[in-house]
Amino acid sequence: MTDRCEWASLEGKERRLSKVDQGLAENPRAALSFYWEALKRCVRVEGRVEKLPEEESDSYFHSRPLESQIGSSVSAQSTPIPSRDTLTQRELQLAAEYGDGKKELPRPSHWGGYVVIPESVEFWQGQTTRIHDRIRFRRPRSGEQPDGVMLHRGESGWVYERLSP
Repeated sequence: MTDRCEWASLEGKERRLSKVDQGLAENPRAALSFYWEALKRCVRVEGRVEKLPEEESDSYFHSRPLESQIGSSVSAQSTPIPSRDTLTQRELQLAAEYGDGKKELPRPSHWGGYVVIPESVEFWQGQTTRIHDRIRFRRPRSGEQPDGVMLHRGESGWVYERLSP
């Protein structure tokens, strides 16, 4: 499997028929990168991915505006459709059925959430000299002990180390 990068909403939820979902079924690991150009800072989080329980996906789905719920319901992301009219007709149908707020729109089965369980977090601070600062916090490997020189004891069972740029 090749490494891929896929855009995903940072709300923490994703459609379960998407390329993201298919990729996570094959390899339940992910990396999240956040870059702030103006600050010359970056944070990278790596870890394993787990699907959220159905109850949490339901709760989040129903916390969204009705228009967003309808939009998520009419579109199974990245699946072929005959025309845009297909989406528009389904949108109008759901708006007529649920728009008065008397009935709750069911969460579509293809819509759900994920959580990344961090195993490492790296902080990068850019420098004009190109000798950037990099510090990585991670879970220790089996049998690994901090030596206080290269590897340091962190909190809650984590260790940290400074990395060469």
